[in-house]
Amino acid sequence: MAITILPFSPERAPLFDKFNRDWISEHFTIEPFDDLVLTQPQKMIIDSGGEIWFAAYEGEVIGACALLPLLPGILEFTKLGVDAKARGKGAARALLRHCRDRAAEKGAHTLRIFTNTTLKPANLLYVSEQFVEVEMS
Repeated sequence: MAITILPFSPERAPLFDKFNRDWISEHFTIEPFDDLVLTQPQKMIIDSGGEIWFAAYEGEVIGACALLPLLPGILEFTKLGVDAKARGKGAARALLRHCRDRAAEKGAHTLRIFTNTTLKPANLLYVSEQFVEVEMS
């Protein structure tokens, strides 16, 4: 069965928090700004012109991500989280591709992803989808 991409709704907001809080807590510490974004996605992402998308598999929401405007023509793909028990079903790739398409539809010339080298599966996904590493200055 294919992954279905669903738009943000207030009812799905707790899943955005859960999926992202789980992986961030596993690898890092939840910073105050992360907590604010995860608990108030409407205010912090949607109301600032961003988008939140969810991936569903067999009717169950299993992943989420956000697309944020940074500068004119530049968007950020961020807060990609997939339920640990549902990894490997293609949700992360489907969300990334959807957001890449949305960025193009919005006229963006750049889609940025800020990541950490310790997140090996995520980085392999980004490279497989033709993203290139650029040193932060």
